Amino acid sequence: MTKAWVKGVSVSMSIIIVATAIAGCSGTGGKEAAPAAPGTNTAGADSGKISAKEREITIAFPEHPNQPVKNMAPIQQEILKQTNIKLKFETVPNSNYNDKKKILIATNNLPDIIQVDMADINSFASTGVFVPLMQYMNKGLMPNFKKVWDQYPDMAKLTADGDLYGFPAIGRNELKNGFGPVIRTDLLKKHNLPTPKNFDELLTVLAELKKIYPDSTPFSARKGSGPIHQLFKTMSYMLGSGVGSGNGIYFDKDVNGGQYVYGQGTPEFKNVLAYLNKAFTMGVLDKDYAVATQQQWTEKLTSGKSFFFMDNSGFALDYTKQLQKAVPDGKLELIPIPEYKPGKARAEFYATTITNDRIFAISSKAKDPETLVKLIDWMYTEKASNLMNYGVEGVHHTLDEKGQPKLNSDYVMKFKDGQPTAFYAMYSDLGSGKLSFTPWFSNSEPQVQVEKLTGNWSDMHEQFWKTIANDKAYHDPYLEPPLTKEEAARVKEILVNLNTMLEQEYDKFIMGVKKLDEYDAVMKKARDSGGAELEKIYNGALARLNQKK
Repeated sequence: MTKAWVKGVSVSMSIIIVATAIAGCSGTGGKEAAPAAPGTNTAGADSGKISAKEREITIAFPEHPNQPVKNMAPIQQEILKQTNIKLKFETVPNSNYNDKKKILIATNNLPDIIQVDMADINSFASTGVFVPLMQYMNKGLMPNFKKVWDQYPDMAKLTADGDLYGFPAIGRNELKNGFGPVIRTDLLKKHNLPTPKNFDELLTVLAELKKIYPDSTPFSARKGSGPIHQLFKTMSYMLGSGVGSGNGIYFDKDVNGGQYVYGQGTPEFKNVLAYLNKAFTMGVLDKDYAVATQQQWTEKLTSGKSFFFMDNSGFALDYTKQLQKAVPDGKLELIPIPEYKPGKARAEFYATTITNDRIFAISSKAKDPETLVKLIDWMYTEKASNLMNYGVEGVHHTLDEKGQPKLNSDYVMKFKDGQPTAFYAMYSDLGSGKLSFTPWFSNSEPQVQVEKLTGNWSDMHEQFWKTIANDKAYHDPYLEPPLTKEEAARVKEILVNLNTMLEQEYDKFIMGVKKLDEYDAVMKKARDSGGAELEKIYNGALARLNQKK
């Protein structure tokens, strides 16, 4: 597992150490290098490889607890063999990544490549910390990515002030999934309780389970990351409001025919707080919801202490397997999205093609950025995608009669008892998949192959995907429109103030420290302090984009 940060020091000090450590590992040797002019051929034309000489580049991205990262995994070794470029991963625990990433960007102390999101692009592209990419695409130096660009018109939404500042991770034949309600269906059956059809029924059912199991925590949650709690990210939209990707602004197709709304500045968000407050005061919602780590959350669900969660519903499949070690008949199963009002149920799929929260930007201080551009462009080829998702051909996978990669059973079976799952253990060993540095990722197809090869595929898996496919509440996510440099700067300024103001308020209302009626004043202040202006900026940007079509 790679670690770029020192434990046991203060957060601020550790961030400074990180910035220095990562910058020191970059290909610049600690010195600024002027970017090569577009079209200048600095790659390995004679060797047939992307770089003529072996070169090490550093890449920062978050390390998910399910998939520990190790340097020079088989895929990195093969990339070095094929391109002459050694990838050195500088990872940060997922829960700390956003804060530390922002320090690196703000101080322009970046590794060669860093994973960012569209909010980072909007906030920092104008400062010159990222290499603008349109110049390379216009010179014909990004032919593989250009095919993707031309295929998906929505890619234009990933630009800032007319330029592209990072390579988005693109999904490859991904199964659609999203945040969803998961409940102990074995307990519903055992105690003759109905599957909740709406959110009020959900609380009633959980309250009944609390009566039957007084020492339980029926509804558990994890803290997540960022200024907006995971509960809001997973539940607000389903409850009739929303917080978008975590900055509060989101597109609501049910408002005036479809427009951007600042969620926390609306009465609908007050309803979300009211619902969570009711769950908390009933003793249904975990009293530690605001601080629970993913590990603590997992332990409650897999030990039989908790019966419901609203989060990545895919966790249900593995958590059931773990639960059954303690409760042989236990089943955590996805149910259809409950209605938030009569006849109204809604939920968003995760981005399965274009992502705006997983973008790989090149540092403007990186030595010879053209070579890095060519490297990432190569990663959008089918050959590279096969390698970066299935491992080395002939070792970890073979191609079937249709030319599609199939994992080798002998290799996969090494991870039959892997933790937390066989497929995450394999991804970690290979250095593959969406949670790694993989611009064209395939997560669900290899996952299904692993589950079937290890004998873990079951009727529950079939039912899980059937439930999602049949639930009409889900829709594809909406990509935010591109902002101008001035708009992005203003959005950043507004959000700093709003997040600082609101972050300290949410839990007071959920826990009952403040009465819900007091949120009216908070809501008005939020709108007056920039919430209304955010709506104006985003709706104006959307109208501008639509005029260009």
